[in-house]
Amino acid sequence: MPKRRGFFRTPKARFLFWLAVVGLLAVFALAAPLFIRHDPLEVNLLQVTKAPSKEYIMGTDYIGRCIFCRLVKGASRSIFAACAVVAITFVIGTAIGCLCGYIGGAFDTVVMRFVDAVQAFPSMVFTISVAAMLGSGLLNCIIAMTAVGWTGYARLARSQVLTLKEKTFVSAARISGMSRTAILFKTILPNSLTPLVVSASMHVGSAILGFSGLSFLGLGTAPPFPEWGNMLNDGKATLQTAPWTVIFPGLAILIVVMIMGMFGDSINELLNLKKNVEQ
Repeated sequence: MPKRRGFFRTPKARFLFWLAVVGLLAVFALAAPLFIRHDPLEVNLLQVTKAPSKEYIMGTDYIGRCIFCRLVKGASRSIFAACAVVAITFVIGTAIGCLCGYIGGAFDTVVMRFVDAVQAFPSMVFTISVAAMLGSGLLNCIIAMTAVGWTGYARLARSQVLTLKEKTFVSAARISGMSRTAILFKTILPNSLTPLVVSASMHVGSAILGFSGLSFLGLGTAPPFPEWGNMLNDGKATLQTAPWTVIFPGLAILIVVMIMGMFGDSINELLNLKKNVEQ
């Protein structure tokens, strides 16, 4: 296999590159108002399904709204919702998984059987069911996705703790007189975070995809407020006559999911390299 050359020859360089890309993406999402020339909610029936032009670089939708402005405005909502889901599920799942692995016994058995029950259903079907019961809206989507997402982190954290608590350095900490709480939070947890962080970084892309799917089904952000999923839903009626109404939101989802996937891979490479060096 040929060696990598140039800037991408090391895991650290690849990580820094994708970190910069993710940073630019975050700045773009947060600074959305600076890029908007038109009101994303403004209806203009004189400009219905206009093709991309100098005035509307991504065209307009079925009621004359600027697709670029709606795409940019919807970016902050989509990315914020995905990051919120990942952060909440990461904290809840890691905490529960660590406690299950460290305490064990009946607590571990009951919690893991519940996790098994949740994971027995396809995750998207379960999420849609919860979102449908709660009703449409950004907060309800976050709750629905959190109700499913934490189980993966819990299982991963538990497996890490079960492996680490038998290690020599944990036994040494126990013999030295450290309390069980101190051993868990100061010795075991820091050493179990690597796969959890990698999983979280990759989860952002799938969370954006899931949130867009819920919005496409009418369970996410309510119209007329823009979000990539409901933009796809709005554009499906004009797909044949005005394909740009679907192409640009779809490309936005695809690009962001790919970026987050590559970012997760770069984190995995970097952490594995450090682990191999330490060994």
